[in-house]
Amino acid sequence: MEIKFVLDFDGVLFNSAFEAYTVANKATQGREGFRQDIPYDEFLAFRSVVTDAWQYNRLYTAKGAIPPAALPDVAPNEDDWAFARDFFEARREIMENPDWPKVMPPYDFYFLLKPLFAAYPGRFSILSTRNVASIRQALAFHGTENIEIFGQEDIRRLGSKLAVAQSQHWLDQGKFLIVYVDDMNSHLEPFEGEIHLPLHADWGYDRGTPGSLSANQIHTIISSLLSLANKDAA
Repeated sequence: MEIKFVLDFDGVLFNSAFEAYTVANKATQGREGFRQDIPYDEFLAFRSVVTDAWQYNRLYTAKGAIPPAALPDVAPNEDDWAFARDFFEARREIMENPDWPKVMPPYDFYFLLKPLFAAYPGRFSILSTRNVASIRQALAFHGTENIEIFGQEDIRRLGSKLAVAQSQHWLDQGKFLIVYVDDMNSHLEPFEGEIHLPLHADWGYDRGTPGSLSANQIHTIISSLLSLANKDAA
């Protein structure tokens, strides 16, 4: 079996919360019908259940706002999709500044893995609800390229992170040994029983979850599996 490491981006490799807050505020700044008074802690609480940018509309809209717990049961309407378009346009404008990635600092875990990304780019894939262009630019800013990326565009097209994994045949019996690292239990749960090692990162959103692993622990697992794979190849 081929060893493959699948990594979430937001909350695992990069701390992108403030960047998303900046983008959402820019998309709604001074616009009638949108709240202008959302504090960062309220945004963080809402973002913990967000899987697609349209959902931020249900926080920022001056009418029809909902609590985070209700978000998974809401289907998008035209206003939500319009918000998503405005959100990504605001992000595109912000990304024109070459220093844009500075608002999205890497976690220590990224720096632990950076040499492995360079040495074994084909062993790693990123699976994220963030759009691909912003992931690629943030990685390039910090010197990482040639990593396969699946982002929000792929999840929208196929329906879920699990569906993206299926489309890549990562779940095919006997084909891959998959290690998937995510900081959100709701993203890991569909993979339970489908892959060999779903690992919960203890430095992201769902902190304090029993069984979570530290950056050093997960780095050790990845490094050890790579060493075994290299011995088998030799």
